[in-house]
Amino acid sequence: MKSITTFSLLILVASMVFGGMTNSIYAQDDPAILLKLAKRAQNQIENQISSDSPDKIKKLFNEGIHEVNALEKAIRNDDVDSAKDHFLLAMKIFTEISRYSPPSDVATETTASDIAPKTTSESKHQNVKDPSNDIQRLQVYVNSLKTIAKKYNTSIDFTQLDELFSISRQQISNHEFVQALETLQEIKETIIEINKQIREEATKKESQRAKEYAQQYLEQLDRLIENAKKQDLSDEIIQKLENAKENLSSADNPSEIVEQIRKIISIKDQFELTKNDRLESRVLQVEKTLLRLSQIDQVDQDAIVNAKNTLNSIKRSLSDGEIDVANDLLRNLAKQLEEIKNSL
Repeated sequence: MKSITTFSLLILVASMVFGGMTNSIYAQDDPAILLKLAKRAQNQIENQISSDSPDKIKKLFNEGIHEVNALEKAIRNDDVDSAKDHFLLAMKIFTEISRYSPPSDVATETTASDIAPKTTSESKHQNVKDPSNDIQRLQVYVNSLKTIAKKYNTSIDFTQLDELFSISRQQISNHEFVQALETLQEIKETIIEINKQIREEATKKESQRAKEYAQQYLEQLDRLIENAKKQDLSDEIIQKLENAKENLSSADNPSEIVEQIRKIISIKDQFELTKNDRLESRVLQVEKTLLRLSQIDQVDQDAIVNAKNTLNSIKRSLSDGEIDVANDLLRNLAKQLEEIKNSL
């Protein structure tokens, strides 16, 4: 497999893994944007795959293409909720593929002979290249890391890196290229350590977000099961849904959660249980809006309580299969939230 360029990999993986993937996906009102992002990620990954790539990579990539196609089909069918789920699955697959790229690419682009310490005698007899371009390229990369670290409120300290960059530029200004190359190596080693810290913090946050999303999905599944029982659907369907709920409840990590959600989507498609998905998606949106508003000090708390009561009524109506009632209540809740926003 061809080595994925470090900078482009950063942009791709950061947007999927570090960026609150689940929350941002399910806050996205325009599914066409999700398709555009998925296609872009597919193209970037495709450019890194060759005939020599491992079979596992090729298989994963085909699975990713399948999810992108399913995403496109869901958009054509105006099935927003399924579209978002297929987007999530596709991006998880592409992220997994990207992780097969060696994490230390940034530290191996200069040859050993370039970075090995040289004596004064050796430097007199060898032409040592000016590492200015390498320094500049790494500075751009580190600036991107800083942006990611700041956006996600990490505790990473870049002071040491900034000092090393300052030292390297001074060495280059003095034409001390051998010393500058040694400093360059220190910069690369520090970047590797910072990347490790970012991955660790991102993994924790990804896990937390995945569990939060699983909980939301479990609430939807409860309503779906209750609805299925009231509609006298077959015991087979209800049993499959209850098994899916149990498996999702016990899922421990993001990969397991995604896999279980994939199975639930398959069950819903198989038994044509998706007619309420769009309404459920709208409920998720207003629930998030209500949560944000409730955290603002200036907001009238009585209005928040009334809005929460309306939201609970909507969920009960969905569980009872009263779709028209739920729709009317949802419109009223949207007006309530708009009034709360306007009062700020």
